[in-house]
Amino acid sequence: MHRFVKPVLWSALTVNVWLLLVHLVIDLNVGDMPLTRPAAILACALFIVAPAMIFLPIASRLATPFYDAEAILGWGTLGFVVVFFTPSAQLTYVQFLALLLPLTVSIASVATLVAYAFVRRLQPWMPASINLLQARRIGYLTALALVALTLLKALELLTPFNGTLVVAVAVLAELLAVANRQPVLSSD
Repeated sequence: MHRFVKPVLWSALTVNVWLLLVHLVIDLNVGDMPLTRPAAILACALFIVAPAMIFLPIASRLATPFYDAEAILGWGTLGFVVVFFTPSAQLTYVQFLALLLPLTVSIASVATLVAYAFVRRLQPWMPASINLLQARRIGYLTALALVALTLLKALELLTPFNGTLVVAVAVLAELLAVANRQPVLSSD
């Protein structure tokens, strides 16, 4: 009974933190407030706390270096950019990068979890550290492919051929990485 109390309390706290963040962003519209207002400062803090409450427990189970910091900073920065930055009519390079970099890291943090679940299921005999490395690589390739497809769509350049080419490059990059991997020697 006691082993369920802590996860339930953590889940309830996480949901409440996210609801408070949604309330600040949607109901109070903190994006239009100056950053010196208490509600805007609270929203900035919650942009770090809310993803941390999700990714810290996941990272502790995976035991992977920097995954938690990467995911928290990626999602926190993406939230800050989306809420507080007002882009010009024509995006500058700085505005473009300020959106694309955290978007890529955010997508990669989720895609890594999905890839890890599949890789562990398909290769249970491999050490977890190798599976995790492969999952991170797949996560980033997936994120880069999705961002590239989104950019092509935004520029009205996405065609079936271009989309297939982007996906093919990502798949070939993973196949090349797997083909160059050294075999794992068992210690029998």
